Amino acid sequence: MGDPIILLWLVIAIVVALVLIIRFKMNAAIAMFIGALVLGIASGLGMATTVSTISSGFGSTMTSLGLSVGFGVMLGQLVADVGAVQTIANGLLKVFGEKKADYAMGSTGFIVSIPVFYDVGYVILMPLAKALAKDSTQKILPHFIGGLVAGLGIAHTFIPPTPGPMTGGELMGVPIGVTIAVGIAIGLPTFLISMFIYNKFFLGRKGFWNPETDEEHDPALEAEAAARAKELTRDESKLPGMFASVLPIALPIVLILITTVWDAIVGDDVNGNPLTPDFIRMIGTKEFAMMAGTIAAMVVCLMKHRMTLKQVEKSVNVAVGAAGTVLLITGMGGGLGAVITAVGVGDILKGILETVNMPVILFVWLIAALLKIAQGSGTVAMVTGLTIVASMGDLGVSPVLIAMAGFSGSLCGAHVNDSAFWVTTKISGLTTVGGFKTYTLVCFIQSIISLIIISVASLFFH
Repeated sequence: MGDPIILLWLVIAIVVALVLIIRFKMNAAIAMFIGALVLGIASGLGMATTVSTISSGFGSTMTSLGLSVGFGVMLGQLVADVGAVQTIANGLLKVFGEKKADYAMGSTGFIVSIPVFYDVGYVILMPLAKALAKDSTQKILPHFIGGLVAGLGIAHTFIPPTPGPMTGGELMGVPIGVTIAVGIAIGLPTFLISMFIYNKFFLGRKGFWNPETDEEHDPALEAEAAARAKELTRDESKLPGMFASVLPIALPIVLILITTVWDAIVGDDVNGNPLTPDFIRMIGTKEFAMMAGTIAAMVVCLMKHRMTLKQVEKSVNVAVGAAGTVLLITGMGGGLGAVITAVGVGDILKGILETVNMPVILFVWLIAALLKIAQGSGTVAMVTGLTIVASMGDLGVSPVLIAMAGFSGSLCGAHVNDSAFWVTTKISGLTTVGGFKTYTLVCFIQSIISLIIISVASLFFH
């Protein structure tokens, strides 16, 4: 079968999956399975072979990511339920002061969104942001919304252990410690520069924000948001201290980075075997590190009777339910990737890339951005996009920067088919136009800024 026909079937397979997700509201994992079937069978892989290839890809992805993603979701749920997010927010507000309160909110979002899902972090922090906006004499509501979107969004997109960046790094064969380090190195300046641009050139422009058209006051929605926030907040007398709040988040990152740095310093012996002690290598595995963080979160929950054993168990059970969907989507990304590799899409795309002479970073960014615009989920966009790119082999650019380009592209074009758009809009009391002026715009700015940073980095690191 000719190369153009295989590419045509790839496009058809992706379109089929997107139509099932968008038009028929089908679960993304099922839709991706059907898309993989279409691609494999139509490309001549064979019916039974296509199914076995999907299963093999799914299984290998679960082997490498299943435990760490599951522990990560548990960790995030426990940190949210015990009130650690509130403690971090209160502490940063004291450091930044009123003039920079929006940066305090954004920084809080940046920290807590490393293990906590975007929507959970937003639900918890938005009531505090609204209160600050009401009391502030220098900042208005979109300053705080923009800060939260910037902080929560960039960490959720670039820094493991959230499932998207963890899976993306794995697909490109990048050690998780490297993904974390580079994700922070790119994500932090992107967050700060994007907030400055948003505040200076958009909110600072007269007439950009109009409360009459950009904000709405629906008592029912506000009551629902307040009820959701109350479920996820704790009595202040029972809040953990700053050290206890940050510990479960920081511990996995520190353990992984210790091993990564140790490996880099001591290297391998003459036979290629690592010289790093076995114990150090163990604690730096993503599975062990995430388990350690989860246990630390449990200890924080149980200390000083902040939560009962039954409440901790309930939190873990909620997390397990949420993890199931995430793992299915992640695993099916691996299944689709196995089919893409088997039918030779990678070699075809690599040849096209060499012919058009487009920078690799921009090529990867565009794939992820188009997928994001089409179907709304950033995780699906980056996993699917990087799955396609991973099948292309060595592209002459550092794999970690290719992964970062996929993450960056998944921030572009966040609009009404993105569930986080509606979480942000409705909980904040905004109109759809207000949502575009906050969530969509801030994500777009961050996508462009991070693309520029990654492109510059690719000139020096190959």
